Amino acid sequence: MAFLTPKKQRLLDWLEDYIYAHHRVPSYDEMTEAMGYRSKNTVRVHLNDLREAGYINWQDRNARSIQICRPRLRNIPILGTIAAGGLVETFPDAPPEEYVDISTLPYFMGKSRQQMAQHFALRVRGDSMIGAAIAHNDIVVLRKEFDPLVVKEGQIVAARVGTRTTLKYFCHAEGKIVLRPANPSYDPISVEPEDVEIEGVYIGLLRGLV
Repeated sequence: MAFLTPKKQRLLDWLEDYIYAHHRVPSYDEMTEAMGYRSKNTVRVHLNDLREAGYINWQDRNARSIQICRPRLRNIPILGTIAAGGLVETFPDAPPEEYVDISTLPYFMGKSRQQMAQHFALRVRGDSMIGAAIAHNDIVVLRKEFDPLVVKEGQIVAARVGTRTTLKYFCHAEGKIVLRPANPSYDPISVEPEDVEIEGVYIGLLRGLV
């Protein structure tokens, strides 16, 4: 397919996100306003260019029948492995090599490309969260969150202490942050608030993909 200018790519991205979120094609007025154009004619020109390049198509005389010819896969990256046990150095900072398709998960229905970019996945190693129905080899989906102050009591988080990480319930007790397991075979991890970094908040899981 032909190379797209930034303006055409921006319109294509917005158009795909809109159709995905609203299950209908936007009007010329909506596209013009969203793109910040002064004239609907600019939208028409870009749409015709996208059609000629093979990115979209529509029935003649019915622009509201626009279809995306090659929609993006709605994927998020698997950033590595996290321990559901003690604190282990298993959360790498390397670029992702794998992605998982989350298009069928209800939570992501209607999410824009920008909103989806705030999520990532990790492979689980260990059984300390088995009581929360998170098992060894599951893939957990998390929303990026770096401020412990906005994490709610009892939420499951990917927490980093120094260079070590773990998947646990996020709790407070006696001025400290307690990372609690969901398995009585494991002890809670109690640390000073300034020593904890939150990598992400647990959203859900995928099973049978490893």
